[in-house]
Amino acid sequence: MTRYLVLDGGLATELIGMGYNDISNDPLWSSRLTKTHPDAVKQAHTRFLEAGSDVIETNSYQASVEGFRTHLGTTPEEALGLIAQSVRLAQESRDEFWTKCDKLNCGRQRPLVAGSVGPYGAALHDGSEYSGNYVDRLTIEALMAWHRPRIKALVDAGVDLLAFETIPMTRFFIVGSYGLAQTTYQSPC
Repeated sequence: MTRYLVLDGGLATELIGMGYNDISNDPLWSSRLTKTHPDAVKQAHTRFLEAGSDVIETNSYQASVEGFRTHLGTTPEEALGLIAQSVRLAQESRDEFWTKCDKLNCGRQRPLVAGSVGPYGAALHDGSEYSGNYVDRLTIEALMAWHRPRIKALVDAGVDLLAFETIPMTRFFIVGSYGLAQTTYQSPC
């Protein structure tokens, strides 16, 4: 039997629809709201779950240690805490939804939380996450070093899976994700 899962829609788009229009031109995009409006992030997650999503993504696509340090004045530890907070917000939304759903006997499986991992180019806030214009500026090792703390924070906070998003250059995705997987996750197999 084939099983299909419904992934949530664009979290930032939902947040903009909820009135948070100022994130459109923000270098942190919707990840700023993890600190400034966490209840709005939870509300958006809940809306996706109520609409039938089986998987919701954390509000971490554009979250990075450098980005939070530069645009929110956090320490590296606080930045990693905000990335972990994006997981907790999604988990809380899922768990609250699941408690209601279970009481109503809604007949669906418990939704999953995916850790959203946007590309390095997203943090540049110049559109290069789509074009890959940053590729010549980074080695695979530098890319791995930049992503590793973000991914570790997501994994350590308990995501069910990782969602690597908007990767414009296949060679960076393959080599980078393999190297990251080797350093952050030990397969039980």
